[in-house]
Amino acid sequence: MAFKLFLLLSLAASRIVLAEKVGYFDDSSVCADPKGLKTCYEDADTRYASCINNNCAGGDPACYKACNGDSSCMASQCPNLGIDCINVCECIKNANEIDCMAESCWNQVYSCEYQKTGENLVNFCPKVDLEQIPFWPFPGNATGGCSCNFAKIDLKATQINNHLTTCGNDEKALEQLTADELSDYGRACICCSYSAIVSTIWDECPNTDPAVLGADYWLGQLKDGEDGEACSTYMEKFPCKKLGFGDEVAGGTDTFYTPDNLPKNGTEKLYNTGGVVSSPVSGATFTWTLGTIARAITVSSTDNVVTATATTTTGSDSSGSSQSAATETGASATSTGLAAGCEIPALAIVGPVLAIVYGL
Repeated sequence: MAFKLFLLLSLAASRIVLAEKVGYFDDSSVCADPKGLKTCYEDADTRYASCINNNCAGGDPACYKACNGDSSCMASQCPNLGIDCINVCECIKNANEIDCMAESCWNQVYSCEYQKTGENLVNFCPKVDLEQIPFWPFPGNATGGCSCNFAKIDLKATQINNHLTTCGNDEKALEQLTADELSDYGRACICCSYSAIVSTIWDECPNTDPAVLGADYWLGQLKDGEDGEACSTYMEKFPCKKLGFGDEVAGGTDTFYTPDNLPKNGTEKLYNTGGVVSSPVSGATFTWTLGTIARAITVSSTDNVVTATATTTTGSDSSGSSQSAATETGASATSTGLAAGCEIPALAIVGPVLAIVYGL
C-alpha cells in the first residue's frame, strides 16, 4: 500500500513538473513529448543567444541578459547590435521552434499555439515563402484546430501587401489620370489595402473578437486615411475592385468595409476546439524547407497520445462586444501578431504615386 501511494505521488509530481509554460503553451503537458519540447526550446534559446552575441556587431551578453532575449528590447536598448542582425537570429530561432513543435508536440500542430509559432516566421524572416511553413494554415475543421485559422489572414495580408505595390505602379492606369487625380489614386490604393485587411479579418474569423486579431490598428488607418480624411472618400472615387484588390492573387476580397459599414463583431477568444491527433500528421519523418534550407524532422513519443482538450488561449471576454474596442482603442497586448507583424506600411507603395502622395 505504501509503495502504491509512493508511486501515485511520484506520478503526480512528474505531472506537475511537466505542466509548465513552453513557447506559447501555458501547459506543455498537452504535447506528446513535453520534456523533449522543453529541452528543444532551451537549445533554441541557447543558439539564439550565441547568434546575437557572436554575430551581431558589438554583441554583448549583458544586453541579451538584461532584455531576456527579447528582440524589441535589444533593438531599443542596444541599437548597435543592428535590427537586421537581431531579426536574422530571431528567424533562425523561430525555425528551430517550428522543428521543436513538429518533433515533440506533433499532436498540437493545428492548435492556436502552433499557429502563433508559425506566425513568428512571418514577423521575423525576410521574404519567407509562407507556403513553406508546415501545418500553417491548417486544413478546415482539423481535429484540435484553433477556433480561428488566422494563418489564412496572414497569407491574404501578404497578397494584399504585394498588390498594394502593383496598384501604385500600374502604368496603364497612371497614364489615364490627370495630375490632380494621381494623388487621390495613390491614397485609394493605400486605403483599399487597409479595407481589404479589415474585411479579411471579419470574413475569415467572424466569431472571433476582431480586436484579438489586430483589427484596431487597421481600423485606425482606415478611419484616419492618409491625410486625416476618411478612406471612404478615396475608395468611392476609385473602387477597390476596379483597382484589383478583389482579384484572387490580391487576397480575393469580396466586400470592402469602411469604419461606418462594419459587420457585427465576433466575441470569442481564441481557443482550441479539442479532439485527439493520434498519429503524426506528416508521418514519423518528413522534411520542410525554409528558403533553400531543408530541415529534417523525426517525431518523438508516438505512443504518448494526449487528448487535445478545448482550451481558451487569449483574447477578450467572450461575453462582451468589442465594437468600441475595435474602433476606438488600441489592439490588445495579447492579440496575435497581425497588428505588428503583418503591418502594411504606407511607404510600401513605390514609384511615381509615392512621390506625389508624400511630396518626395
